[in-house]
Formats: sequence, C-alpha cells, structure tokens
Amino acid sequence: MNDPHASAWRCVRTEIIALRDGGGSALDEHHAKTVLDSLGIAVPRGVRVNGREEIAPRLRDLSAPFALKALAVAPLHKSDIGAVRLHLPSAASIELARTEIASRLADSEINVTGYLVEEMAEPGVELVIGGIIDPQLGPMLMLGAGGIFAEILDDSAFGLCPISRIDAQRMMRDLKVYPILAGARGREPVAMDAIVDALIVLGGPDGFFTHNADLIREFDLNPIFAAPDGIVAVDARVVIGGAR
Repeated sequence: MNDPHASAWRCVRTEIIALRDGGGSALDEHHAKTVLDSLGIAVPRGVRVNGREEIAPRLRDLSAPFALKALAVAPLHKSDIGAVRLHLPSAASIELARTEIASRLADSEINVTGYLVEEMAEPGVELVIGGIIDPQLGPMLMLGAGGIFAEILDDSAFGLCPISRIDAQRMMRDLKVYPILAGARGREPVAMDAIVDALIVLGGPDGFFTHNADLIREFDLNPIFAAPDGIVAVDARVVIGGAR
C-alpha cells in the first residue's frame, strides 16, 4: 500500500484486532469517526465523555447546538432505541439528556461505554456510503440516498472493490438523486469530487475497506451531508468480524 494514510491504518487495524479478540463486535461511533477523520473524511467536531463527568468544561472548543449519542462496542441503531438526542443548547441540557438515555438503556443488554457530544452539522443532501462482504464477490461498496429514507427510496448503486474513480463517478450518476447533487432547478451543485474522494479512500485500490475486508463485516456512514463546500459524515457504524 503506497497511500499516505497507510501508517495510521496499520494502527487502526491493530486496534480492531484487539477489540475483536476482546469480544467487541463494532467500533463505537467515536472510534469510527476517528478513523474517518484519519482518512480525510470530515466529521462533526466532538468529544467523548463518560457517564458522570461534568460536561461544561468539555465544551470550551465547541459551539451549540449539540448532539448527544450513547457509545457501545456493539452495533447500535441509536434512533430506534432512544440513544441519541439532538439540538441540545447547553451543558445542562446535555447532562439531563445523558441521564435520560442512561435510564432508558439501564434495563437493556447494551453496555454503554461512554457518550459522544458533537456540534450539530449543517444540513445538506443526505447520502449513505456503505460496505458489505458478498459471499461470492468479496467487499462491495454502496452509495445511495441517505438519512431516514435510505431503505424506503431504494436509490443505491454498487461497486466491487477495488473501485476506480470512473466507477465512483458512475455510482454517483446512477443515483436518482444525482440531478439534485448536480444542481437541478438552479440549486448550487454539491462537492461531487468530495463524494468520489470518500468512495476511493474507502473502497479504492488503497482503500481502508478494501484492505481490511477480513476484519470488517459491514459499515455504513448514514447520513452523509453533501453541500457545495464538502461532505460531513454525521453518523458512522462499523461492524467487525473475521476469525479470532
């Protein structure tokens, strides 16, 4: 691998192996976003906090409004289980939301390992980038319409890893939402090169998923907000697997 991210990726690979061997089945969202940041994929600014610490001192470098999310080393659909709160205006509201989430999950089988406090991201066109392991074909990358309607709109395109930039551009053009991305009805086009770059850094010849498909069972970045000035991965889920 001749990619400039290779050294960081080797460290992440070691961390994933240790997590898997310790019984973990997923990167928590904070860890997953640290990986994305190392790949050059933008994520909201945020901090990890535990279940008891005072919040206000941790917010000095962040701006309201905030999102609060429970963290666990297992796959979470946070909205479905009430493990996320959005548009929180202050440290006090975050602390109250943290208490509410902890109470809601107290009787569940979810082992909450901490909480992620983030700045709310500026909205954009919602996309999803995902990866799966096909039993016959191996790692495959997916690009689609994202957000809460991802499974309803049935708007997605696939590429077999490793993909090329031409493949990534084709995947984008195949989407029903492509005219919106390209600036339909006088809209300003989104940063389509940033979408292609993200696809390549994940599933290209030197892509993170391409080279770690033996450790990653599936992943999805949903939603990604695409805007004229770039993209931001608002949520990230990485499920790990492979032989121990």
